[in-house]
Amino acid sequence: MDKKQTGLLLQKIDRMFPNRLKLTPELLEDWHEYMESQDYDVVIERLKKYGANNTFPPSIAHLYEEKRPEHQKYDASKIDQWEAEASGGPVQRYS
Repeated sequence: MDKKQTGLLLQKIDRMFPNRLKLTPELLEDWHEYMESQDYDVVIERLKKYGANNTFPPSIAHLYEEKRPEHQKYDASKIDQWEAEASGGPVQRYS
């Protein structure tokens, strides 16, 4: 997410929860520090779900999702290598 999108996110939060946020350049900087690694569209979907069930604005923690290692994509050759190392021999694939 770029800084403009972070600003749009904060504006949306402000519209959803009126008079709860004080939009300042410092707030934008603080939020962007965490949100720059997030996908804008995914965060907006999280905000919609959050807003449907809450009466107070979200914190960064409500919308931030740390990438989990099991979601990383590994190619088959890397997995084959790990299996071979774990079993002590080459891995045979059956087609």
